[in-house]
Amino acid sequence: MAGLVRLAGLKPVVLGLGLLLAAPLLPVGESVFAMPQFRLQAIQQLHYDKLDPLWEYSGKVMSCTFCHINKGGGAPWNVFGQALQKGFQANPKSNFSEVLFTVLSANGDSDGDGYPDLVIHAVSSNLRQKVGAPPVLVSVLMNRPRANGNGRQFVDATAESGFFQVRGGSTTEYRSAHLASFGDVDNDGDLDAFSGTYVDPTKAGTDPGDRSEIMLNDGKGKFTLAPTSDSHPQPTELWPTTGASMTDVDRDGKLDLWVGFWYQSYGASDLGTQAQLYKGKGDGTFQTITIPAGLQTKSGGYAQGLNHRPAYGITTCDVDGDGSPELLLSAYGRQWNLLYQNDGTGKFTEIGKPSGFASDSNVNYKDNQFFMCYCTVHPTKPDCQGVAPPDVQCPKPADAYWNVGSDDQPWRNGGNTFSTYCGDLNGDGKADLYSAEIHHWWAGGSGDSSELVRNTGDVGTISFDRPGNATTGMVWPHPTTDWNEGGLMVSGGDLDGDGREDLVVAASDYPDQFGLVFHQKPDHTFEEVGSKWGLHHACMSGLTIADFDRDGDLDVIVGSGTARDCIKTWKTNEVHLYENKGASAKKWLELRLTGNGTDTNRAGIGARVTVHAGGESIVKELVGSHGHMSAQDDTTLFFGLGACSYVNAIDVRWPNQALTVQTFKNVPSSRFVDLKQGVPDVTDVKLK
Repeated sequence: MAGLVRLAGLKPVVLGLGLLLAAPLLPVGESVFAMPQFRLQAIQQLHYDKLDPLWEYSGKVMSCTFCHINKGGGAPWNVFGQALQKGFQANPKSNFSEVLFTVLSANGDSDGDGYPDLVIHAVSSNLRQKVGAPPVLVSVLMNRPRANGNGRQFVDATAESGFFQVRGGSTTEYRSAHLASFGDVDNDGDLDAFSGTYVDPTKAGTDPGDRSEIMLNDGKGKFTLAPTSDSHPQPTELWPTTGASMTDVDRDGKLDLWVGFWYQSYGASDLGTQAQLYKGKGDGTFQTITIPAGLQTKSGGYAQGLNHRPAYGITTCDVDGDGSPELLLSAYGRQWNLLYQNDGTGKFTEIGKPSGFASDSNVNYKDNQFFMCYCTVHPTKPDCQGVAPPDVQCPKPADAYWNVGSDDQPWRNGGNTFSTYCGDLNGDGKADLYSAEIHHWWAGGSGDSSELVRNTGDVGTISFDRPGNATTGMVWPHPTTDWNEGGLMVSGGDLDGDGREDLVVAASDYPDQFGLVFHQKPDHTFEEVGSKWGLHHACMSGLTIADFDRDGDLDVIVGSGTARDCIKTWKTNEVHLYENKGASAKKWLELRLTGNGTDTNRAGIGARVTVHAGGESIVKELVGSHGHMSAQDDTTLFFGLGACSYVNAIDVRWPNQALTVQTFKNVPSSRFVDLKQGVPDVTDVKLK
């Protein structure tokens, strides 16, 4: 992929909708969702003309496989056949030509245009937003064309979408909600959502009674509440939801749901809350399978890593490459992260520590400033021998911030992990990880920094190494001696179209914090290019990546917070669009995946796609939302192709029991196409 030019720049645009995303710590957790436009078959294949009869017979016969998966017909039906069935069910008196015309004209995009839309949450309180009154806590923004035809804009559709409707009904309030994870839970061709609610168990008096909900999409961007099931906590269950991701753990064609929660009582205990796995029934309802799946944690057993973790992020992806997703939990409180390996049937074994994912290997706390303070009043303790005096002003009493028996244990000398990103970050086809961490100078070397966790395992096995930021080039700046590294969210994408994945890391509301943009170089090391590319955004506290204008390059949307030191930079909480103005000169390919909705989930989540072009192979997996408060990137896979004018082949491994591999050959580049399971040719996505 030679002859490449560097990204010229990213143009920032403020989404001027009066959004006030106020929060004391983490103001924004955005989600972007691209609901698939449902254009099922190329008109050319049918010889179809709206002005003439339905199709020209001219000796051509429609084979059974046009509507069925099997050559002999009968169940199961393919995507096209299912759509025809739905057409007849909706209009039993229609003839075949009328139903077929409806199918070919229909779409399942949120608002029918094929462009990503935006859902925004303020991660603040249990309070409901008053309709039409500040502060704005939740928003649904539809990506629509400007009236003058010049470009696109986001239009507030919060009310008409129904996304934040209150169970039981309300015309004056929106439901309290803080995150969203998208997937087609009923396999009807559009993206539904898990709308997560953080209920603070220490503030029961402010609980309005809202709980996490499943929101069902009608294909036109209108959402309704699904029937309550296990994924909807009971009124007595005050669960602080902090992350969720949809995936198909047993590859039965129905999406499941992995959900994480924070502390049971923050500040009073190290104990987190049991994470939950819910099995999807394919109709928008879910059943708890946490214990039979092998995911149960305990109220104790910290030293053995058995305790409930205070999750701050949730991730799902196929780490070992065997076709079944692993479940990852990013733990706060400098506790060990969890990695559950899937045995292929939806049963799991926790291997965070032996794999190298739980934390880095440094557990030497003797340069922790508060341990040093402890030693000023306990100088004869064995651990305090040779310890230097502290550089901080110690609390009174000086040992108040050091708890012997916990703070000096390995399980409390890991990281404050907010998010874990999963993707191939060195071009070897394996799923690497990047952990976004908050690391304070006073914690010393035993605190974990944000870093690349490189996959060194073979298929079916999981192991990682940590080459270190100095080696990878992913260095965080330390402008002062009392520095902070404030990693909150992280997402990846090929921002400059050179065929290599780049990373954007959102940074917190501590002093001197900017979003970091790590550009991958040909030798698979990275350089930080935020200022050079125009994406040096202060107090970046929310992140999502997608080609919002469908011009062939990835754009970035970020949030701006006003908490702590960020009030010096931003007077209001805002959402900013950085439009990519430099990479679209290169070749590219955007792929939307459509499973058959029977043995493969319709959204294609869990599919592994390999693009072969110019003698190179690029591997990506379509995953659900990830990380802190469920960052949801575009459900369309973007491939930068450099100067390659066509793709030799695209291999799709569908996430069904058979792990069916389907190959599409000789695909011209710079196209937005749909890859449908069981349909041999690619279909161009029609944008409106």
